[in-house]
Amino acid sequence: MPYYRYKARNRDAYIVTDIMEASDKGEVVRRIKTNNMVPLEVVELKLTTFLKGKEINVTSGVSKQDLVFFLSQFYNLLHAGLSIIESLKIIIDQTQNKYLKKYLINVLQDIRNGSPFHRALARHKKVFPKLMVEMVKVGEMIGKLEDVIYDMYIYYKKQLKTTSDIKGAMMYPLFLIVMTIGVSIFLLNFVVPTFQETFSSMGQDLPGITKFVINVADFVKTKLIYVVLGILLIVILALSFNRTDKGRMFYSKLALKLPIFKGIFRKGNLIRIASTYATLLSNSVSAVEGLEITKEILTNKVFIDIIDKANNNIQNGIPLSKAFEKHWAVDPVFASMIAIGEETATLGAMLNNISEYYDAEMEVAIQKLKKFLEPVVLIILTAVVGVILLSVMIPMFSMMQTGVQ
Repeated sequence: MPYYRYKARNRDAYIVTDIMEASDKGEVVRRIKTNNMVPLEVVELKLTTFLKGKEINVTSGVSKQDLVFFLSQFYNLLHAGLSIIESLKIIIDQTQNKYLKKYLINVLQDIRNGSPFHRALARHKKVFPKLMVEMVKVGEMIGKLEDVIYDMYIYYKKQLKTTSDIKGAMMYPLFLIVMTIGVSIFLLNFVVPTFQETFSSMGQDLPGITKFVINVADFVKTKLIYVVLGILLIVILALSFNRTDKGRMFYSKLALKLPIFKGIFRKGNLIRIASTYATLLSNSVSAVEGLEITKEILTNKVFIDIIDKANNNIQNGIPLSKAFEKHWAVDPVFASMIAIGEETATLGAMLNNISEYYDAEMEVAIQKLKKFLEPVVLIILTAVVGVILLSVMIPMFSMMQTGVQ
């Protein structure tokens, strides 16, 4: 059956935009009216085999910061005694993000149509992560939705802080690298060629450093496009390789073994595992299902395999900690603390302690990385620009001395 994109005004006076599979436009209109909405526009989508009833957007337009803000508002409204529908209506009226507003309007309408809250969220996978959907589902089942929303707010707030800290540590070095490349290209393309003509007309023998820089300048002017195309080709091949199982494993191992950065990547994955699994266990999710959901939020294949092994261990009566013990990518402290948590029947609390411990470790590691990278990149910038300037200044001083003599 074909798919139709429709716009309709619901009972809350919001404009609902969604996609519906139906036999014809008439059926779409009838179903819209059945849901107590007024149809405004119905358009058939031609690329039905490609769309499969999904949005075309490459990104959702909703950032992690928007999600954290939504969870914060939603918890406060629920805590004040408002219902889900009342809370959503207030957030929809207050939010400034037009994309989040659109998704929340659709969620609200699905609830009006009789859908559970978690199922309404699950329709928008780009906005609401699977972990959040599963946790909301559990909260609805056990009657603790307010507590679950608060746990999700704290969880994603920590995730956002860690990501922001890493980006902040990398921002200044990246700025310096871009400046280095920009200044170097400017000098090689506009400054060095001007002096090259002057030196050639003088007929003097140029110093080695000047000859080297002139050769580099000639290369940049004549071969730079081929270098850029070569880099693009390498990037495309690397991305294609990353889509294979071998490629994912290769890059996952590489990230965990990179000098300087490996500590941050390893700690980041351990924090994500500990905090996610702790949140799930504390909200009555089973051990096996909790590991399955935890695996979904990981991107590193090495740690995904560890979680698979841990899940298999639990189902066969083997302690969870055995999957982490003596693994090259896992800090021994992590495995030891999990083992203690299992032995004392306090795994959830222990995982929370692990998460807090590695959060503190991560902050220290990020600060160390920042302090290390800034002077290193600054030295490289100074060296590159200094070599170019010296290649120009040395012959100039030589000409001045010759002219004086």
